[in-house]
Amino acid sequence: MPLSYRMLQIGGQPAGLLGLEELFAALFEEGLTPNQEDAKDRLLRGVRQNNFVPKPASAAYADALAVEYQRYYQLRSAGKAAVGRSYGTWRGYPREQIPWFPTISPLLCNHCGDCLDLCARGVFERDEDGKVWVAEPFLCMVGCCFCKSVCDPKAILMPGQELLQNYPEKMR
Repeated sequence: MPLSYRMLQIGGQPAGLLGLEELFAALFEEGLTPNQEDAKDRLLRGVRQNNFVPKPASAAYADALAVEYQRYYQLRSAGKAAVGRSYGTWRGYPREQIPWFPTISPLLCNHCGDCLDLCARGVFERDEDGKVWVAEPFLCMVGCCFCKSVCDPKAILMPGQELLQNYPEKMR
């Protein structure tokens, strides 16, 4: 079974991480609480098993992971399910394998939120500073680029439609 995938905002930048749900579940089962002295170190070590974490960004990763694990821990402690999101498939391919999603130019984006208003799929969010970012790239509908058309400063970039020709329908 493939590892879970989740996007986090780390140091003001989006980062996609593999295996986060599995790591959180294992640490919860071991009894790790978010307040334990070694919690951040264990989270960071666990994430590094399936992801590259640049050394200069280690502290930012550890902080973001601690916040996410705190949320996970609270849900599980309250008896609520904390499951990873399934992004489904497109033409028989796991959605995470299709590099179709928007990126935002920080130099051009004025954070007006028109993309947020248009996109009903929850691809975009605002961070704590009010800046728009791509929070869930794999919720983007493959082939859609309406958000790009409503962006007056032209800050949203999308791959070219020709990319989709590399993904013929898989036989089922």
